[in-house]
Amino acid sequence: MEGPPPAGGPLPGDGLPPPPGNARPPAGTPPKKPRTLLLGVGAVVALLIGVGAPTVDAYIYYKGGRPDETPHVVERGQALTFGHVSWKAAVEPMEAPKDSNPAPDRQWLKITVTRAAVDDDGAVMTAQPQLSMHDKQGRSWQTSIMESNVPTDKNPVGKPFTYTFASLVPKNVSDEVELHLEFSTTYRQDTPTEKLLEITPELEAAAKRKDVLVFRR
Repeated sequence: MEGPPPAGGPLPGDGLPPPPGNARPPAGTPPKKPRTLLLGVGAVVALLIGVGAPTVDAYIYYKGGRPDETPHVVERGQALTFGHVSWKAAVEPMEAPKDSNPAPDRQWLKITVTRAAVDDDGAVMTAQPQLSMHDKQGRSWQTSIMESNVPTDKNPVGKPFTYTFASLVPKNVSDEVELHLEFSTTYRQDTPTEKLLEITPELEAAAKRKDVLVFRR
């Protein structure tokens, strides 16, 4: 079990921190050449396996650019089949985790996501989804995984498994924020290691979409 998420707030931007003020190198110091970070394919594959969470989508997006969102609305209490997996979610208030001291205007939320493979393809699509909470003004807050009983190997078809996440959001929107769930349809648990970064036409077609399940409150 991982610890609770950091204090809630809008998701940080992707920009890099600004460089230091007006610092200059000593006179006579030759200018530094720009550095380029080179990451070999072997290192990337090791990273994908080592972190325990598939990031094949991120690699494909890096190669071809990240598309706009395509939302799939899920009405409250309902399930939706997407990517050969049935998805259902529930959001409810929760007590502040031990040793946390949230501000009075903040509320912890417990997010329970239930998944069940609907066929053999869904049984090997075992990537953990990415979750975030969004309000009507377009602001978003991070979530953090608390518990999971989802196997990392092939899932039995039709058997439900659950993830439990937590999020800290402003109390005045805690009753309205909605769960946005992204699920990788390009990663399969049965993909051989040497083919993890092999970009096929099917993967390129899938990467042109950014499907997001939006669960209504």
